Amino acid sequence: MNEINQAAIYCRLSKDDEQSGDSVSIETQKMMLTKYCSEQGFEIFDIYIDDGYSGLNFNRPSFQRLIRDLETGKFDIVVTKDLSRLGRDYIQTGYYIDVYFITKHIRYIAVNDGIDTQHDNNDIAPFKNILNDMYAKDLSRKVKTAKLQRAQNGLYISAQPPYGYKVDPHNRNQLIIDSEVAQTVKYIFELAASGCSYSEIGRILENRKIISPSAYKTMHGDTRFIKCSESQGQLYKWPYQTVKSILTNRVYVGDMVNHKVETVNYKTKERVRVPVKDQIIVCDKHEPIIDRETFEAINKRLSNRRKANHRYENIFKGIIFCSECGEELQLITRRLKYESKPMFRCPRHVADHQICMHNHFIYYDALLDEVQKQIAAQISRVVNSKQYDELCETILKIVYAKAIEIRKNRIQQELSSINKRIKVGYRRGAVDDGEQELDSLFSIQRNLINEITGMTNAPIKSSDTDLDDIKRNLPNPLFAGKIDEKSIKLFVNRIEIGHLEKRATDTYQTIKIHYLF
Repeated sequence: MNEINQAAIYCRLSKDDEQSGDSVSIETQKMMLTKYCSEQGFEIFDIYIDDGYSGLNFNRPSFQRLIRDLETGKFDIVVTKDLSRLGRDYIQTGYYIDVYFITKHIRYIAVNDGIDTQHDNNDIAPFKNILNDMYAKDLSRKVKTAKLQRAQNGLYISAQPPYGYKVDPHNRNQLIIDSEVAQTVKYIFELAASGCSYSEIGRILENRKIISPSAYKTMHGDTRFIKCSESQGQLYKWPYQTVKSILTNRVYVGDMVNHKVETVNYKTKERVRVPVKDQIIVCDKHEPIIDRETFEAINKRLSNRRKANHRYENIFKGIIFCSECGEELQLITRRLKYESKPMFRCPRHVADHQICMHNHFIYYDALLDEVQKQIAAQISRVVNSKQYDELCETILKIVYAKAIEIRKNRIQQELSSINKRIKVGYRRGAVDDGEQELDSLFSIQRNLINEITGMTNAPIKSSDTDLDDIKRNLPNPLFAGKIDEKSIKLFVNRIEIGHLEKRATDTYQTIKIHYLF
């Protein structure tokens, strides 16, 4: 590729970087890099700016635009102030510098760090990337420690106050009662004390046209629940999960509950729920709405309620749905007089009769028998016909596709292992044998990625031998009355269960099967 000396300037600033002052500001970066390109005789193609984006996340809008322009050959040089502006995740940053840019014949320059991939004097780059990564990790650790300390002191540190409370305008870390909706919270606890279930409480609140917590917060400027104000029906929507979260939240007896979720990794920002026993709870930190005795009595009764449980293998998981609301049916145990039987039912109907008006349910054994009959009948209609050949080819492609999916999962596991080894290699430092090892690992990484790409784009071709096996063996288990999860999911894409309908002196239920062929 001939050098065209077209340069792309990339500037990035995160909220944490702003604390460092003007030395890393966007304007400072732009002026410095523009001057540098002028001195070097580079023509500036464009300036790409990500203001307020973390260096740990490479899904930044301007960076992704830079990559798209790079792929189309619009420039051949990328310039940043230093390595940390490109990114702080040393594995990803190292990949772009040592693999991606080189593969695309792109010259990368980090001005202040003296990095220029055109020259073979960049041994210090891996160490600087590690230091940048360590800075981000240390900053994350300090922020987390500060939050935990505030939580242990019983301060309110969340973004939005719980329903029934608001933030004290004179003290951001203190909750005060929101008199506008506190009576609704008391009413919910009164209904629970009288024996009402979550779903029953929700229906009572909806019938009384009481605005839901999400709609109430939207009206007070919380944009996270903006959809709740889009339709009149959503204003009064009280799902049983909302009712349950209120009845089980200790904030209503005056306790401050913090550390309910935590960030697993400072790079991915993935958040997981913390078990109740590990949450930070400080008692009597604000005025209660509910007395502690009532709260504990209600929750003791709720915790003793019998939970649905079953020990049956659900071979219809992921493919059985309610024909009315589209919700996936739930497998439960129905306790009859002399026995217990597995049964599918619509959880949406149980939670809200207005969204799903009819009770869609069917016993497991009845469904298995009906599906088996319908599939066998479907197959028997096309045996010894051209349609049967087409069916067998379709089934074979499904088998191949599943095999490819399994292989992809294994490759992903291998990639994960390679990435960990690269990470360890960077920690040791890419010198001598270590550098050769990293080169080898990057080569394996590229090969695995290419293999996944090839598997995704390659058409699925049928083998004549495999096709003959399918044709010969396909009807046998069906006509013999046997069906298992593997067989079902070779034929069935979706099953929709209707509700029982009365017709004259009999009842009728529609079971609609959507086939893969």
